[in-house]
Amino acid sequence: MKMLIAVDFSPVGREAAFNGYRYAQQLGADVTFLHIVPAMATPLEGYNMHFYITPEARSTEEKVKAAAAKEINTLVDEIKEKYGALPDGHKCGVSVNVADNPGSEIIRVADSDGYSIIVIGNKGYTTLERMILGSTALKVVNQAKCSVLLYRHQ
Repeated sequence: MKMLIAVDFSPVGREAAFNGYRYAQQLGADVTFLHIVPAMATPLEGYNMHFYITPEARSTEEKVKAAAAKEINTLVDEIKEKYGALPDGHKCGVSVNVADNPGSEIIRVADSDGYSIIVIGNKGYTTLERMILGSTALKVVNQAKCSVLLYRHQ
């Protein structure tokens, strides 16, 4: 079994990560923690506007990705310190991707890498996005081909 845990660093997202890892231990699953960094330059590439994509935009995107990687690794270290290692033979990984739509990227990763289950928090730092585009969690629940564990804060 492979479990994908979507992490957005919100309080509920952090709780979902801790609890998802604990479930993975109980189920004997491999785990990947996934964070999506908002694309800053990539969306313009599809519009043949390469002249708008400055080296600074790419550099900023890479800096944000590096900061997110550091943050997610710190979170995973905290989780492992609290709950210990996964059962023997099971792997724990981290991935930080850049995408303009977090929900679509979570679904793409789950489909392409053959995950059995996605763990995601029901609320994150997406109030404006939810008003305009809809909730990332809702999109994942409605469109994922695998099972989704929607973590709700107690």
